Amino acid sequence: MAKPLEERSDEELKRGLAEGEFGDKKAVVAQEILRRRQEVKTEELKRKYTWFGSILAVVSVVLVAFRRFWRK
Repeated sequence: MAKPLEERSDEELKRGLAEGEFGDKKAVVAQEILRRRQEVKTEELKRKYTWFGSILAVVSVVLVAFRRFWRK
């Protein structure tokens, strides 16, 4: 008996979609599962590297402030 779609890895789902292993409805469900998993990964990366964007913004503001200060 085959595993449910939710329990399959990304690679198994991609391979199944590429080989036409799934019917129409299961293919749509598999694509949605892959999309949601990718969305979760993206959100984790955003959360993980938010501090980097903040530091970059602060450094940029400081550089602009110093340039304006030294011009006067």
